[in-house]
Order: sequence, then C-alpha cells, then structure tokens
Amino acid sequence: MSGGRGEALSASACRDEATLRSFIETRISPNAWPIYSPALRRRILEEGIDLEAARRFTMDLDTMERLIRVFEARSCRVERLLGINNAFHRTLHNDEVLLRLLLLEWPEETPLPDDVKEAPMRVYPNIDAVAAVLRDALGRMLEAGTPASVLARDLLAALGHDYGHSGGTDRMRPDGAPALLTHEDTAEKHVAPIGLEFGMPTALVLESMAGIRATTFFVRPGRPRIQAMTEFERRLTLADVMGCVLPPDLWLTHVGAPVLVEKLPIWRRRLVQIPGELGAIEARLAVLPDDDPTRQTILAEREALLLEDSRIVKHVEEWFRSERGFFLFIESSRLGVVPRARDLWGDVLRSKIELMERVLAQKEILAPLAAQGFPLLGQYAEELANAESLESVLARGTFDPGLCKILRMFLP
Repeated sequence: MSGGRGEALSASACRDEATLRSFIETRISPNAWPIYSPALRRRILEEGIDLEAARRFTMDLDTMERLIRVFEARSCRVERLLGINNAFHRTLHNDEVLLRLLLLEWPEETPLPDDVKEAPMRVYPNIDAVAAVLRDALGRMLEAGTPASVLARDLLAALGHDYGHSGGTDRMRPDGAPALLTHEDTAEKHVAPIGLEFGMPTALVLESMAGIRATTFFVRPGRPRIQAMTEFERRLTLADVMGCVLPPDLWLTHVGAPVLVEKLPIWRRRLVQIPGELGAIEARLAVLPDDDPTRQTILAEREALLLEDSRIVKHVEEWFRSERGFFLFIESSRLGVVPRARDLWGDVLRSKIELMERVLAQKEILAPLAAQGFPLLGQYAEELANAESLESVLARGTFDPGLCKILRMFLP
C-alpha cells in the first residue's frame, strides 16, 4: 500500500463502483480488483477502506500461531471434501511458502540466522513441526521491529494462496471447461473472511488478496495476464515457486512429481481431444474460399491448438527438459526482481539447473525411456509423488532400469 494523499475511502464513497475500483487499483494494487469475497465486499460497504488503519494493525505472536492453526484445520476439512491428497497443494505447502516469504521479508539490518535460512530446505511432517519453526521466525522478526501488520498480511496471503486447490493448472468443470472462478479466485472468496474474523482492516485483507491473485503467473483463456505489481506480490510469487530449494530427492517427491501428477489428467484428456479438434478445423478450412473473412479466425484457432499441444509434456525426457527450462526462467526472471533472493537461493537454484543438464546429457539412457512415451511418464509421476522417500521408490524395483539410473542422480 502506498502512503500519501487519499489515505481512506469512506463507506458511502465505496458504494460507487468506479470510485471503489479506482481507489483499490491505485492505492493498494491492480491485483486487488475485482473483489470475489462477498463478506469482504459487505465489510467495505459498511466500514470503507482505511490505509492507515491497515498500517497500524497489530497482532501478537500467539494470535499469529492461532491463525496458522485455523488455516490448517479449515484447509484439511476442504481437502477431505475435495479429495485433495497431493503434497504440492496440501495445507503444509502453504506453510512452506510462508516460511520462504518470511526469509524474503527479514529485516535488512538484522543478520539472518543460519537455522532460519536453512529452515525451508527440509520437509515438515505435520503442522506442529512447521508451526514451531514459523512461530520462532515470526517472534524474531517482531523483536527486530518488523511491523505486525506486514506479518499479518504475509500470513493471510501465504497460508491462503492455495486454499482448496483442486489440482491441475486451474479449476475445471467435469466436462473439462474452465470453472467460473480460478483456484486463486476461490481462495480469495474463502480466505478473506478469515482475515476479517481476525480483525484485519479491509485494506490489509485486500492487499493479501492481491498477493494471492499475483501467484497466477500464466495466461488463462479469456483473461488478461496476471503480473505481480508490488514488492510484496513479487516476494510472494517467488516464495510460491521456490520449492526447488529443497534437496534434489525431496524436490522430486515433494514438488516435481506432485505437480506433474496434477497436470496429467488434463494432458491425457487433451491428447485425445486435440487431434479431433484439429481435424474438424481442417475440414472447415477445406471448404472455405481463400478470401473468406472467417478464415483467419479459424487459422488462429488452429495455431492455438498446435501451441497447446506443443506445451503438453509427452515423455520423461521432455519433462526433465521442461523442469530445466522452468528453473532457468526463475533464475533469469524472478530472482533478480526480489531483493536478497539471489543471495538466499541463487546457488541452490544453479545446482538444480546443473543437475538437470547432467540428466539430459544421458542421451543413451533417455532415448529408450522417451520412446515409452506418456504411459511411462504417468507411472513415473504417480509412483514418485508424495512418496516417503526416493530410496523407498527405487527399492520397489518397479521402474525401468534406465529410469532408476537417472533417478539415482537425485540422491544425496
């Protein structure tokens, strides 16, 4: 939130939609609009928006821990209802993102203790384990002078950013069509009331919601591209994607394979659907005159389908290559825009890139694995995702020997 003129918008002024939107987009963030939470909108219409009240907001350490545990209880209930059992979007993932975000928020004048710096480089078995680490870090930051309002905002956004995530790259209806709300929009709808329950001012909740929306870092059909617009949003989006700070074997079972598992059902369906859709387009083009005005629209549809098909990972080697590309993207486009991020994680990210390059150099091993295509990719992802350990998966003896050789490169 920016200071200066126009510190507040009265409840009556908030009733004018154009005025409300302008105030939110210019004084908080473009990503804080629109408002998907009915409870938040009602509170704004009752109380207005006060930026100074948000900056003055206080929350003690016990309440911060209670907020962490409230999110755990409610998220677990939602996960049971939706059948979510994937490590990457279980509630503990949100706690891990919060932990990484706190490192990026650490006061510059206070040296970062080694135990805090190393805390994100392990997997926590349960809420008690991670809550103790988070409480310790939050307590040290409060003692060092970090405003409680900043930490409360971070808590709400990080703990809520994947609330009720239903898997895949987006929420889908049973027929495969996009749901009305993305998973970030759904998170905002349900997370904003939690912030209000804990007494957070509307401006602070809106800033947190903008952070949640900023974690959408790709284009969705029919919607403008979302980009992080504020320093807070850039920190949160980086914290969200930095699961790669884990050691290679833990990254593989806790982040890499679980993310792949989420994408497989959509890719599997689209690999069947896209050829038929392309065939229908070719049939339409075949009967159209070259000067027909609708021809360019149909050609654009074909290009979009071909682009979608090219982005579907179809075999194991292609997946390793795509992960290397993602790591390079983070290194070139994410670390540099967040202060201290490269000092914290530049070396570990570079080591992941180099590991992927060593893997991709094993061409004689990868070629026959790639030839086994999507079925092997699916087996690979489903057996590795959420496994107790990489060693336990290799001990089963169910993988292709060549794939086992590749996976052993990820062991300590």
